[in-house]
Amino acid sequence: MSEETDQGQAELTTNMVARIESDGVGSPVRERAITDALSAIDGVSEVRIATGAIHVTYDPLKTSEKNIEESIRASGNDVAGA
Repeated sequence: MSEETDQGQAELTTNMVARIESDGVGSPVRERAITDALSAIDGVSEVRIATGAIHVTYDPLKTSEKNIEESIRASGNDVAGA
């Protein structure tokens, strides 16, 4: 997990980037379900999906990596190692 600064906002906010491994990534239908579920979370600003991994930029003051993982599971996908 790494930190990056979101410079697009008037005030300084530190966002986190979570890299979550998932075996369900690869199917366009599953990727859409993951993207929709994560985009609905308050505090998630970006979702990028690559082979075997989901990269989620989020505000740790509004949500957590645990909440993100739970949303991935709720969308019908597995989270590797969890």
